[in-house]
Amino acid sequence: MSYHSESLICDLQEKARFLRIESLKMICRRKAGHPGGTLSAADIMAVLFFRQLRIDSQNVNWPERDRFILSKGHASAALYVALAMRGFFSMDDLAHWG
Repeated sequence: MSYHSESLICDLQEKARFLRIESLKMICRRKAGHPGGTLSAADIMAVLFFRQLRIDSQNVNWPERDRFILSKGHASAALYVALAMRGFFSMDDLAHWG
């Protein structure tokens, strides 16, 4: 029994795929990074940032927002991409981080 619609699952899978691609682009531009850590975190980040976390890029000081702590620093490229996708900064800014 599935608790989520097929369209939601497909959307999250597409977001995870995009996270992987853009994260790898950042790592390649920089010629440094940890692609394995980034790739393995993409599915989790997609679900958290696009389904679970209560965050608002237009109100970053919202007292009721969720906090996300990334203890797996090797996956930071995926975090940057997820934040850009959620509107915390421009996707174009990612081209300059690396």
